[in-house]
Amino acid sequence: MNAELISTFVPEFRDIFIRRYEILEFLNREGIVGRRTLSSKLNIPERIIREEIAKLTEMDCVSVDSSGITIKKEGRINLKRFYEVYRDLNNLTELGNRIASILGIAETIVVKGDSSSDDYAFINLGSATARLINLSICDGDYMGITGGKTLRAIADRLSENKRDLDLTIIPARGSLGKVADYQSNSIAATMATKLHCNYKVLPVPDAVSKEALNMLLENEEVSETYNMLKNLDLFIFGIGRADEMLQRKGIDEATKKEILDKGAVSEVIGHYFDIKGKEIYEAKSIGISLKDFLKIPRVFAVAGGAEKAEAIISISNLRSDMVLVIDESAAKEIIKLGGKR
Repeated sequence: MNAELISTFVPEFRDIFIRRYEILEFLNREGIVGRRTLSSKLNIPERIIREEIAKLTEMDCVSVDSSGITIKKEGRINLKRFYEVYRDLNNLTELGNRIASILGIAETIVVKGDSSSDDYAFINLGSATARLINLSICDGDYMGITGGKTLRAIADRLSENKRDLDLTIIPARGSLGKVADYQSNSIAATMATKLHCNYKVLPVPDAVSKEALNMLLENEEVSETYNMLKNLDLFIFGIGRADEMLQRKGIDEATKKEILDKGAVSEVIGHYFDIKGKEIYEAKSIGISLKDFLKIPRVFAVAGGAEKAEAIISISNLRSDMVLVIDESAAKEIIKLGGKR
């Protein structure tokens, strides 16, 4: 189907299609919702919402009762059936191809919105990456994940698998931060429940000395998990800004200033890089190393917000074969910066 060609002949097609798709997408994500909530969250007049719900009810895509509106099986089928059409009509496919070309990487998936200010866009990031994971995992895989808010969104958006998978999910770093839900161990457990597979825990803090690490590795469970990290098949990670991650990890002010003065703009797995992908600093921590990262067969990076643009450009220099998931605001800022490689 050439959706763009149809929209030139029937100009109203684009707006109606996108509106209906986003109504179904919202219902699929939120469950039972009232018309007023739909109107407020999607910024669509309540009169239009009533008309669209009537049409979707006729098509057996939604049901309406006294408790609210619910998506039905046919609605979920249409979400999958028209996913690529929706992306094309929003010019997201074209935008992703442009970003991949600018950054010189294998593939970029762009989702609608600005995740730094819009929860809807942030959830889109999680949904797109979750879809990518469901399409990419294979029996026998070791899948590594980092922690953070973005990875939590991905875990929450994963579809539940219908069968047991011979897959093992492994935290790629030790624990960082005070919010347990955002720590990699917790996220690994959530993902494993959704995917009906195994997972490991790395019950250690992110920052440890070499001596402490050697002691920890005497523990059989820690040693087994640590060794599995050296043989990952797939790695899902968020991209951090250098200044924010230095703050979160409690790096002293003098060291922080020195790292930033040298041009660090990004952080991944405890390593800090400048805009060209040159390593500036390595924080001592347990988990996957940069050497390990560079040899993993499949890597998916996720980030959103215009303020992450330089960090995204930086990390894209590490591997030309990575798949990147970002939002529109990050994509537009990368274009504005011209890749700055």
